[in-house]
Amino acid sequence: MHPKISVSRRLATILVTACLAIGSLVSAPEAALAAAPQVAAGTAKSANLSTFTPGNIIADSVFFNSSAMNATQMDAFFKSKVKSCQSGYVCLKDYRQNTPNRPADRYCNGYSGAANESAATIIYRVSLSCGINPRVLIVMLEKEQSLVTHTWPSSWRYDMALGQGCPDTAPCDPAYSGFFYQIYGAARQMQIYAEGRWFTYYAPGKTWNIRYHPNTSCGSSPVRVENTATAALYYYTPYQPNRAALNAGYGTGDACSSYGNRNFFQLFSDWFGDPRNGLTVSGAIADVWTAHGAGTGWIGTPVRNMRSWPAGAGWSQQFVNADIFVKAGQPGRTVTGPIRTEYRLVGEATSGLGWPTGDRIAITGGAYQDFENGRVYERSDGRAFAIAAPMFRLHESVGNVFGAYGWPTSRAYAVPGGSTQTFDRGAAYESASGVFLLDAPWTTWLNSAGGTGGAYGIPTSGITDAGDQTQRVLLSKAAAFRKAGAVTVVKTPFVSVYAEQGYESGALGRPTSSASEIPGGSSQQFTSGQIYSSSAGTFAVTGFASAVAAAGGVEKTGFPTGPVVASKTASSQRFSALTFTKGAAGARSVRGAIKTAYDGTGGASSFLGAATAAERALADGFVQEFDGGRIICAPTALVALPRSMTTAWDSLGGQAGRLGWPVGSSVVTDGVTEQAFQGGLLVSPKTGGAHAIVGATLNAFRIAGGVPVLGAPLEPEQKSAAGYSQRFERGVVFVPYSGSASAVALDTFKEYERGGGLPGFGFATGPAAPVGVGKAQPFQLGSIATSGWGTAAVRGTTWRVFQSSGGYTGPLSYPIESEAKVGNGYIQPFVGGTTYVSPYALAVTRGVLQREYWNRGGPEGALGWPLLNETSGNGVWQQKFQNGTIYLYADGRVVVR
Repeated sequence: MHPKISVSRRLATILVTACLAIGSLVSAPEAALAAAPQVAAGTAKSANLSTFTPGNIIADSVFFNSSAMNATQMDAFFKSKVKSCQSGYVCLKDYRQNTPNRPADRYCNGYSGAANESAATIIYRVSLSCGINPRVLIVMLEKEQSLVTHTWPSSWRYDMALGQGCPDTAPCDPAYSGFFYQIYGAARQMQIYAEGRWFTYYAPGKTWNIRYHPNTSCGSSPVRVENTATAALYYYTPYQPNRAALNAGYGTGDACSSYGNRNFFQLFSDWFGDPRNGLTVSGAIADVWTAHGAGTGWIGTPVRNMRSWPAGAGWSQQFVNADIFVKAGQPGRTVTGPIRTEYRLVGEATSGLGWPTGDRIAITGGAYQDFENGRVYERSDGRAFAIAAPMFRLHESVGNVFGAYGWPTSRAYAVPGGSTQTFDRGAAYESASGVFLLDAPWTTWLNSAGGTGGAYGIPTSGITDAGDQTQRVLLSKAAAFRKAGAVTVVKTPFVSVYAEQGYESGALGRPTSSASEIPGGSSQQFTSGQIYSSSAGTFAVTGFASAVAAAGGVEKTGFPTGPVVASKTASSQRFSALTFTKGAAGARSVRGAIKTAYDGTGGASSFLGAATAAERALADGFVQEFDGGRIICAPTALVALPRSMTTAWDSLGGQAGRLGWPVGSSVVTDGVTEQAFQGGLLVSPKTGGAHAIVGATLNAFRIAGGVPVLGAPLEPEQKSAAGYSQRFERGVVFVPYSGSASAVALDTFKEYERGGGLPGFGFATGPAAPVGVGKAQPFQLGSIATSGWGTAAVRGTTWRVFQSSGGYTGPLSYPIESEAKVGNGYIQPFVGGTTYVSPYALAVTRGVLQREYWNRGGPEGALGWPLLNETSGNGVWQQKFQNGTIYLYADGRVVVR
C-alpha cells in the first residue's frame, strides 16, 4: 500500500466565507494533520530541510513560470513515477477525460474543451491559461492525494484531487467535482490569492504570526512573508512546520506538527530542485546528483539551472560544492574545488580542455582531473592550473608533475608570438612552429631579454644538444647557445643565413662570439667561418674564409654580395671587390671586368666552373681560363665562351687569326651557342664541338635563317674541286666556284639527303628560285623543286629528258614524285606527263596516249617501254612502244596495233 502524504489544514473559518464566493481550496479533515506523513515509494529523499525558511517557501519566478514543463515532459515524468498500475485502477499516467469549455476572466484565459485529454495535457493547458507553474500543480496533486505515485487510486481521489470546492463545513460542491475542475479551479484560485484583493491576511512584505497547528495551544511564531507565492501557499495551508516536523524529514514530528508546507517544499526540491531559486535538476545531471546524495549529499543544492552546450554536445549544472558535466552519450562527471574554479575560468567544455573524462584523483603533492584534451592540476597550496593540448602532451612526455619541470604555476596565457605556460622549473611555449619546453635557466635568460616580445622572439625549438657541452635553443628571431652558463646569440639578420647553413651542424659550426660592428657593416664569428652583413645583404663565408683572410679581409675584398654557388666540382662566392672560386686547381680570385662577366654567368654553377689560372694579358686584351671555358676581355667585347669555342678559336689563330676578336654577346638558341667575331661566327651545338662559319658561307647561312633553320655546323668548311661546302644539322651550304653561294634547307634538304646528298646531286649552283608554278634549286646533277605537289628531285638522265621537254615551264611542269626504278629502267611522273629512261630509249608520255599506255600496264604491260616520243600528222597522234603503237584519231578513237 502507498499511503498518501497527509494534507494541510484549510483556511481559518473567518476566511472561508470570502473564499466560497470565488471558489475555495480546503484540505482533508483536521484529524489528518496529526497522522504520520509518509513519502510515496520512488520519491528520492534529497531535500535539505535545514535550509527551509517559512517566509520564502517558493520564489515568485518559479511559482508563476507556466512554461516550466510541456505535456510530453509531464507525461514522461508521470510514467517514471509509476511503472505499472494495479488491475482495476487508472493511474495518473493513464488518466484521460473529456474536458469542458471555461470562459476567460481576469484570472485565467479560459479553456476550450476537447475529447479524451490526458492528465498531462490538462495540467499543461491549465498552467498556460492561468499562469501557474505546472510543477506546482504536480506537487500539490502528490501532497493532497498522492496521485502522482499512487498505483491504485480510487475515483474519489480524482474528484477531489486538490480539495477545490470541498470545505470542511459542507459537502463538496458538485460543480468542482472531477479532475479537470480541480486542476482548473486550483490554478485559478492561486491567481485569486496572488491578486491580493480578497486575501490579505498573509500579504507579502509584512510579518505575520503563523501557527504551527490548528490547535492554538501549539503556538505560533512571527514570519516575514517575502513573496506572493509563499503567501498563496499559506492561504491554502495556513500553518508552518515546527522544529519537530522539520527534524523528522519525511517522518512524523510531534503532536504540534503540521506537514503541508513542509511536504510541498520537500517534494518540489526532490523532483525539481530548490523552489526558492527557480533551480531544477533533471535528466542525466539528476542521475549523477542523486547517486551522490542529491541536495543532502556532498554535492549540495543547485546554484544555477542546467546549461545546454551548443549543438547538443551535452549539459552541465553548478551546485554548491561541485559542477556536474554530462557529455552526450558519456557518463556524468563532477568537477570540484580549485579544479572547478580553474575549469570555469578557462571556459569549461568549450575550452581547449574539452569535457571531463574522469573525476578528481589525489596524488602526492596535490590532485588532478583528466579532460578530453588535457588535465587540471591542483597544487597542495590550493592553486589549480589547466594544461591543455598540445602543452599537455609535451608535459606528459617529460614525466608530468613528477618530471623535470614539476607542477604548473600558471595556466597558458597569450604572449607576443603565441602563448606560454610556466612550471616550477621551466616553461612551455606554443607558436606556429609547435610547442616547446625550456628549463629554468633558459626561461630566466629569455625573460631577462624582454621575453617573447623582446629582441629574440618566441622559442621555435626545445633544448638541443649542440655538442661540446653546449645547448642550443631556436627562437623566432634568433638562435641561442648556452655553455657553462654563458649565452651567445645569433640574431637578426644573421640568424636566417645561419639557419640556411644548418645551424651548428652546417659549415659554420657554433658561434664563438656575438655579432660586432665593423666599417661598412657587421659580422659574427663561428668555429668555421663568418657571417657578414652589409648594404649588399647578409651572407655566410665558410670555404673561402681563409682566402678572404689571405687577401686582407673584407677591408680588401669587400663584403660578400651573394652566397656560395656550386656545381659538383667547383664553387664560387662573390664579394664587392672580387670573386673567389675553388675547383681542381685550388682557390683563385677573379676581378675587374672578368669578374663582372663571371658573376653574370652564375659563377661556378655555370658552364665555366672554377678559375684554373689567374687573369693574363693577350695582345690588347685580357683572358682568364676556367674549367669549362674562357672569359675574354677584348677591345671589342667582354664574353664568356665554352671550352669548345675557345678550342676552335685557338685552332684558327685566336685574335690574330681569321676570326679576330669576339664582338657582342653570345646568343643561345635552343641550346646552340653562337658567338660573333670580327671575321665570322663560332657555333657550338648542344653536344659540344664548335665550328667557324665565315665568308660567303656565313652570308648564305644567315640568308637561309641561321641556327633556327639549319642548326649548328657539323664540320668546318670543306674545300673541293667544285668549291666550298659546309654541312649543318639540318642543311648544307655550298659556295661553288661557278655559281652563287646558297643553302640547301628544309624540305629541299630532306630530298637532297634522300637522293644521296653530294654524290647524287653535286654542288648546288645557286639558291632556290621561283620558276613557273613553283620554285627550284639547281644542282650540278639536277634540280630539286617544290610546288603545290610537294618536293621532288629531277636529276641524272631524267634531268636531261626533262630539260629537253621544256623543263619547269614546259608541258611536263613540276614533278609529282622523285624518279623510281621500274624493271631495267627509270620513270618519273610530272604534272603534265611521265619521263622514261630505259635501254631502249629516252621518252615522254602525255595525255590520252599516256592514259591508254598505263591502262595497259605501262612499261611492265604488253606494250613494254616507249621507243619514241609522241608524233602527229594528218589528224592522227601516235606513239611507238616495244610491242606496238598507240593511235589517237581526231574523232577520239584510240587504237593499238
